[in-house]
Formats: sequence, structure tokens, C-alpha cells
Amino acid sequence: MKRISLSIGLSLLLALIFTVPSLAGGWAVITLDELPGQVVEGEPLEIGFMVRQHGMTPMKGLSPIVHARVSPLGKSITFIAEEKGEAGHYVATLTLPEAGEWQWSIEAFTGNQPMPALTVVAGPVVAERPVQAQTTAETHRLEWAAGLLGATAVLVGLFIIFQRKARWAIALVLAGLLVSAGSIVSAADQPAAQAESSLQADAEVLSADVSVSQVDLGRDLFIAKGCMLCHSHVETNKVREYGVDIGPDLTNLTARPEYLRMWLKDPAGVKSTAQMPTLDLSDAEIEALIAFINSD
Repeated sequence: MKRISLSIGLSLLLALIFTVPSLAGGWAVITLDELPGQVVEGEPLEIGFMVRQHGMTPMKGLSPIVHARVSPLGKSITFIAEEKGEAGHYVATLTLPEAGEWQWSIEAFTGNQPMPALTVVAGPVVAERPVQAQTTAETHRLEWAAGLLGATAVLVGLFIIFQRKARWAIALVLAGLLVSAGSIVSAADQPAAQAESSLQADAEVLSADVSVSQVDLGRDLFIAKGCMLCHSHVETNKVREYGVDIGPDLTNLTARPEYLRMWLKDPAGVKSTAQMPTLDLSDAEIEALIAFINSD
């Protein structure tokens, strides 16, 4: 009987040790302002985020640390964030030195919260653009010079025809007209060709952006906005290093998009006792989160 009482006492003590820090303010939720866009090696990337105690109360006076690692065995780089803007808001500038997939996390208060991986692309080759531009400019100048030469030949031919009545000058006039007209048309087509090439490049970039599905984007937002710390989900549980499941398990949840739209926009407006803060989500972010939550 004494052993049973002792076991129960130890269990209660351990439970108290691990739960009291959480209830007393031992954890916080980090909410990224927005997912980073394209990241280029060696170029600075500014990120902003909120730190909220228990996911609700903004926390001031911290010095959050951003950890970044290009591979599991790579060296970790750290950046210090500074408080900027409203209470509890911090900003850090990251400069990642090489291309690849970077794992990163933000450590603030007592937790180290993982963020969606960053794909860093190689920087542009500076030498390629000037060479291409120089070649295009030289071609453009030669075409206009040929056009001017053709026009000169036309004028000379006309002068000979009228002054000396020489029939062979007609051939000179015709040749000059052909050279001049061809060069001018070719030179005029250059801007249109360049514009078409630029539009094609823009279309390829847009196509690459659209290739990311709404569900995948919603999953990244579920991580970046800190949703995974208060809601269990099979797709993100393996990512989080800590969490307190205050909200319901969302793994198998399916809800009407209209309801989720209102809830994600203003939780307190839907339920006055809601423990979830207003995250200032954009309409696009809300739609992506709905796609993820309602996905199979």
C-alpha cells in the first residue's frame, strides 16, 4: 500500500514539474509575418515575426535567435533579431551564403520553433548580361548604318539619273532601296523581340510559382504561423519540437470553408472566449490554410 501511495505521489510530482512551467508562462508561439519569397545566396533577406506568450500576449524585451543550417551535418549560422514595430514584434536580416535547402528555426523565450525550409538559389552571373547587351547594341548599330548607306546609294543614283541620264544608276537606286528598307525593318523588330523574350521569361517564373499547390502552401503556413504549436496535425507533428494542444486536433477535421474563413479572419468575432489571437492573415493565406485543413 505504501509503495502504491509512493508511486502515485511521484507521478503527481512529475506531472506538476512538467505542467507548471507551461501554465506559468513557460512557452510562447512565434508567428511569421509572411513566408519568404525567392531567396538568393549572399543577398540579405529580412523576416519579421511576433512572439506571443501562450500564443496570446505579445512578449517584449527579448533577443530572439534565428538558427539556419544548409544540411543536417552543415555548420549552423545564427542571426539575432531586434524588436521593431509593435509590442512583441521582431525583425532579423538573414544572409545565407550558399544555394541549397536550408532548415531554419527561431528561438525565443524558452522554445526553438522550426520554420518551413528555405530554398536558396544561386545568384545571377553578372558577366552574362553585359555581354548579351553589348552584342545586341552592336547589331543594332550595324543595321542602322547599313540602312543609312542604302539611303545614300539611293540619293547618289537619283543624282546620276537626272544629271547624266545614265540608266545603270537605276540599279544603284533599287539596290539602295532594298538595303535601306531591310535594315530599317530589322532594326525596328529588335525591341519587339526583346519584349517577347521578357514576357516569356516572366511567364516561366509565374508558372514556377503556381506549381506550389494550395495544400503545400497551407502546410507551410500552418508551421510558419505557429498553428502547429496549439493544434495537433499528423502532417506537422513530426516538425514541431514542442507544443501544447490547446486547440482541437485538426488531422481529420473537415469544415465549411465559409466558417473557416470567418474563424481565421477573426476568431474572437466568431467565439468571444476563443483563445486564438487574430493573426492578420491575408485572404490568400486564409484560402491556403483552408485547403490544407480540409485536405485528405
